[in-house]
Amino acid sequence: RESAKIDGCSEFKIFRSIIVPLSMPILATIGLLSAIAYWNDWQNALYYVDNAKYASIQQVLRNMTNNISYLANTSSVPSASRQVPGLTVRMAIAVLSMAPLMVAFPFFERYFVKGITIGAVKE
Repeated sequence: RESAKIDGCSEFKIFRSIIVPLSMPILATIGLLSAIAYWNDWQNALYYVDNAKYASIQQVLRNMTNNISYLANTSSVPSASRQVPGLTVRMAIAVLSMAPLMVAFPFFERYFVKGITIGAVKE
């Protein structure tokens, strides 16, 4: 910052040219973790979404899990329906819900590697 100020850069130019590029790894990390937090949130959909057409993947997973556990514990349902593989269905939907995050992660990975190398001691 000091050398840029001596060279005549304004505060905005210093911010844009020096501080933001050095802060990209932490901004990418915070962005990715925030996106994951919102992606995995099912409770807001439970509170605010009335139409099942607009439910999130996590809400659909929760509803399917509740339906499977209800079918397994209800005596009025035929025995063939009680043998629905609940854990298998849950894991399949969990993998499908992680697919968009697995696609997005490689785009953020370069910022993680850059953040590790930027703090390295150079001799």
